[in-house]
Amino acid sequence: MLDLLIAAGGGGLTDVSIPTVIWTWVVFGVTLWLLSKIAWPMLQAKMEEREVRIREGLEKAEEAGRRAAELLERQEQILQEARTEAGQLLSESRAAAENMKGETLAAAQREIEAQRDRAKREIELERAKAVDVLRRAAVDLTLEAAGRVLERELKDEDHRRLAAGVIQEVESLQ
Repeated sequence: MLDLLIAAGGGGLTDVSIPTVIWTWVVFGVTLWLLSKIAWPMLQAKMEEREVRIREGLEKAEEAGRRAAELLERQEQILQEARTEAGQLLSESRAAAENMKGETLAAAQREIEAQRDRAKREIELERAKAVDVLRRAAVDLTLEAAGRVLERELKDEDHRRLAAGVIQEVESLQ
C-alpha cells in the first residue's frame, strides 16, 4: 500500500511539502485560537471552581478541626468540673457521716449519763429507805431497851419522844 502512495503522489513519507506545512500551521493556529477563546476560558473557570471548592473544603475542615478542639477542651473542662464536684460531694458526705457519728455518739453518751443519774437516784432512794428502816428498827430496839431499863412500860407517846431524842443524838455524833 505504501508503494501505491509513493507511485501516486510521487513523494515519500519523509518528503516535506510546503503547502501541507502551511495548511498544518493554519489549522494549528485556528485550533489554538478557538481553544484559547472557547475551551481555555471554560477549562480555566472549571479549574478555578474546583480550586475554590477545594479551598472551601480545606477551610471547612480546618473549622471543623477547631470546633472539635474547642469541644474537646470544653468536654475536658466539664469533666474536670464534674470530678471536682464529685470530690466535693464525697468530702461533704464524709463530713456528714462524721457529724452523724459524732451526734450518735453524743446522744449515746447523754443516754448513758441519764441512765447513770437515774441509777444514782434509785440508789439514793433505796439508801434512804434502808436508813429509814434502820431508824425504825433502832427506835424499836431503843424503846424495848428503855422499857427494860426502867422496868416499866412507857406510853406510846413517851416511847416516840425518847426514840426521837436518841436518833437526834446519834445524828449529831455522825
